[in-house]
Amino acid sequence: GSGAFMKEIEEAFKLARIMVEIGVQAGREVIAVLSDMDQPLGCTVGNALEVKEAVATLQGQGPPDLEELSLTLAAYMLVLGEKAPTLTAAHSQVEEMLRSGAGWQKFREMVAAQGGDVAYLDDPGKYRCAELQVPVLAGETGYVMAIDAEKVGLAAMRLGSGREKAGDKIDHSVGVVLCKKRGDQVAAGESLAILHANDSYRLAAARDLLLSSYHIGTQPPSLKPLIMGVVTRDGEQRWA
Repeated sequence: GSGAFMKEIEEAFKLARIMVEIGVQAGREVIAVLSDMDQPLGCTVGNALEVKEAVATLQGQGPPDLEELSLTLAAYMLVLGEKAPTLTAAHSQVEEMLRSGAGWQKFREMVAAQGGDVAYLDDPGKYRCAELQVPVLAGETGYVMAIDAEKVGLAAMRLGSGREKAGDKIDHSVGVVLCKKRGDQVAAGESLAILHANDSYRLAAARDLLLSSYHIGTQPPSLKPLIMGVVTRDGEQRWA
């Protein structure tokens, strides 16, 4: 998809097969899961914003697509680690860990073990917020047909969440929060996204880029599966 390293599906499967073969030749079991990157995963792009979203997901309150992909990857890891006999059993295990709060508590333990301050996990409001939080409004009524994930990432970078060149300072508080995603209905004047910024000049450039990433149509689009395929040493499965 637009936000992926390999933007065409056949090229993505080709790379996946190569990576799996490298692992197999090194004596490792490897599974490659191909997921849709034709729009951002979840609803946030930016450092602190994404941490807050990850915390919400571990607490069972995250975006459905981020939760689905996280559960899928965790389930495959259990199968690879021989902690579950089947993918179905593994998925049940990780879902129970999420619903019970065990996954969240383990994450807190991991952060503490590495010297992190878990107070920021228990209260994400402790993170510094951007001074400016400005909505990007839809110019027309319709359905979100597509979101160019690469442009959204570039918009976040323009705000300062990433480096345009070596030596640039990263601003951990800035980024993008998506209010509408592919398939959502939107009215003219309604918020497509919220830009979190600390610089009005950067804000203007990011706004134009973000607005151009949205494509609005009159009919709802056909939705693609989030998990597009899986490649293993025995072959591949495709759902898109």
